This record gives sequence, C-alpha cells and structure tokens, in this order.
Amino acid sequence: MKQYTIISKTEYWSTNKLKRSVEALLNKKQAEGYEVVSVSFGMNVWLAVTAFITLSKES
Repeated sequence: MKQYTIISKTEYWSTNKLKRSVEALLNKKQAEGYEVVSVSFGMNVWLAVTAFITLSKES
C-alpha cells in the first residue's frame, strides 16, 4: 500500500533559495526511498513563493 506525504516549503525573499531548498529535500527524500509524485510552485496569501511537494512510499 502506498503512503502519500505532502510537504510545503515557503521562502519570503528568494525564489532561487526556495529552488535550492526543494532540490535538496527531493534528493534527501529520494535517497530515503520516497518517489516524487509532483512538485508545484505558487504564492500564498502573503505573496510568498511556496512549493508543494507530493511524495509516496510503499509501506
């Protein structure tokens, strides 16, 4: 059975910093056996750039 996890990360000042942070998180989670389902970028109500990362793992 697959377990899904959704992680959100927000950066208030730098889209490049958010991108690097998301890349590091994806590499870490993939090494832990997670599969990347999707990555989306958007803005929250305070106009901060936010990434939503969906991961899955067989349990």
